[in-house]
Amino acid sequence: MIVPTRTHTDHRIIRLEEALAASDQTALDDFWKTVAADGSPLMEPLDDDRTLVTFVWRDPGDTDNVLVLFYSAPTQSGFDDFLMRQMPSTDLWYASYVLPSDLRTTYLLSVNDSLVPYETYADVLARIPGYRPDPLNPQEVTILDDLRVSVLELPRAPKQPWNIARRGVPKGSNHMHLLDSEVLGTKHHVTVHVPPGYHTDAEPYHVLLLFDGWAYFNFAATPTVLDNLLYARRTPPFVLVMHSNTDQAVRARELPCHEPFAEFLDRELMPFLHDNYNVTADPAKTYVAGSCFGGLAAAYVAFKLPHLFGNVISQSGSFWWPESATPDTEMEWLTRQFAAAPRLPIRFSLEVGSLEAAIVDFDQLETNRKLRDVLIGKGYEVDYSEYSGGHDMITWRGTLVQRLLALTSAA
Repeated sequence: MIVPTRTHTDHRIIRLEEALAASDQTALDDFWKTVAADGSPLMEPLDDDRTLVTFVWRDPGDTDNVLVLFYSAPTQSGFDDFLMRQMPSTDLWYASYVLPSDLRTTYLLSVNDSLVPYETYADVLARIPGYRPDPLNPQEVTILDDLRVSVLELPRAPKQPWNIARRGVPKGSNHMHLLDSEVLGTKHHVTVHVPPGYHTDAEPYHVLLLFDGWAYFNFAATPTVLDNLLYARRTPPFVLVMHSNTDQAVRARELPCHEPFAEFLDRELMPFLHDNYNVTADPAKTYVAGSCFGGLAAAYVAFKLPHLFGNVISQSGSFWWPESATPDTEMEWLTRQFAAAPRLPIRFSLEVGSLEAAIVDFDQLETNRKLRDVLIGKGYEVDYSEYSGGHDMITWRGTLVQRLLALTSAA
């Protein structure tokens, strides 16, 4: 859990308080000039492993409260840990946190928030569009179609070199398709990336199927990642298949352990892929992956279709699903299915953020640990990692490399 600190204060805040106490009339303007030049948030190293991070907000004159929301972990039990406080008689609001120096994450601000606790996960999703990026932080990215979020990158955050296009590295090609599913009655965007040197008469290619393909294509640059890894001879050549639902409502219905979605893959998407591309039919060379609901979906469709998928990559999978028990479905439903069923020929690479706090009634970190323990207890091959961060594509775009290498190097 990330909580504000009252034991550490940024030296610039301390100097400002001292200057104001000494009636220095220019101190506040000088402080804001420094923030404008250096950007927000303020950072001050405490030691090799910890950095003091101070978020600031300049009150335009109508501020009642400001929340700093680490996009990965809003809370349902009150907002004290996220509230900025105002420096008396100034337009400065701020909140300080001691954070691990290897953290990379995104965040949003909520100005004049209702401070009504979340009651459901749907509440969290519904309120996110009302939040805003930090206007004093020039680093921001766009996720979820048009949602802009601010980036916090601390000094020891792991490098992400594979996501950057490199001079001299041959590039594969992308082919976009729109599939109408008779099984589901919905449309599906599918972008297929074939590797450089792809040939229809070569040995059939490995397959990597990614859910939430829009984000992995546009934000994570996964085609570039695979081109770079292939050039460095770190992986075999993959045909990368990036699947996207048409909108978030359809995604929330079809990805979480939805049997018709597995049927769609079995009867429509994978046959389409085999009819149009030179890809393997060997499940040991076929990978399915995703994050959040996509990570849950990856594990679920492998459980339902082990004849198609022999390798699962889950990035912070939502294994708490469903959000609350029903007469037909218990919470952590998929973990219970793996516990009750015989071991299947599937390998797993799982990860979750060490800073992912509980949201409403479920706990992403603990439910991922529980699935790990169940799988290991059943005799599955499991690679497991907890990265420093939250529920965040800005981290997943880099750690996907580690998850993929963990499986391909052991194949």
